[in-house]
Amino acid sequence: MGFGFGFDFDERTTAVTDGSESDSLLRKVRVILSAFDNGSPVLGLSELARRTGLAKTTVHRVATDMAGIGLLNRQGRRYELGSLLFELGQRVPRTRALRLVAARHLEDLALTTRETVVLGFPGDQDVLFAEKYYSQRGGGVAVSQVEGRVPFHCGASGKALLAFGDPALAARVVSAPLSRRTRWTITEPERLRAELEQVRRQGYAVDRQELVAGFGAVSAPVLVADVAVATLTVTGPVERLDVARLAPVVTAAGRALTRDFKEVRG
Repeated sequence: MGFGFGFDFDERTTAVTDGSESDSLLRKVRVILSAFDNGSPVLGLSELARRTGLAKTTVHRVATDMAGIGLLNRQGRRYELGSLLFELGQRVPRTRALRLVAARHLEDLALTTRETVVLGFPGDQDVLFAEKYYSQRGGGVAVSQVEGRVPFHCGASGKALLAFGDPALAARVVSAPLSRRTRWTITEPERLRAELEQVRRQGYAVDRQELVAGFGAVSAPVLVADVAVATLTVTGPVERLDVARLAPVVTAAGRALTRDFKEVRG
């Protein structure tokens, strides 16, 4: 069963300096939205202020206005992301069209591999997981733990997007601090650059417990004008993740989705 979204306000690494004349209302809205993550779906004023760098009075004023138009839901003095974001996400033309075309490929890949399959999109800072089909053999816990968005450098989907995507994005990610998710996460810039070069040569990316301990993944890009706009990723427990078997299947599915999406786009 799949689910979808496609609206990204991701700028969690940039705090707003409260009181600066150059800080626009839209920028405050953006950093407030970006303060939410999967581990903290509901946040109070104090935590929002800490994460954004805004004063509590500013957070309260802006968040109240955002709740009034559906960008946030308000629960007393606590907030969560509003349903309007989901509704707007469904209207993004390329994302919506690709999700529709990808549905069959995701299902076929899940049936062929008997593992969990995920469709990912590039955000500003992270990979956005838009659709997933869970394995009938179990192991969907890995995707559940990273549901929504994850850093580019931590998993197979992100590495595929960096290797085949906008070079400026790859340069920005590699030059930024690389956070550690597990003891296998690549956190050295030179090692990540070498990994991305290998991904380009072989046509697919592999995650060996870099995102979630005990789980791995194989990912292939979906291309538009030779630039990755999405990824198809198969993920499961490392003890049954046979890269030699999965890589040809995943890359073939990526090429097929690339072809079908190109036909739809005309």
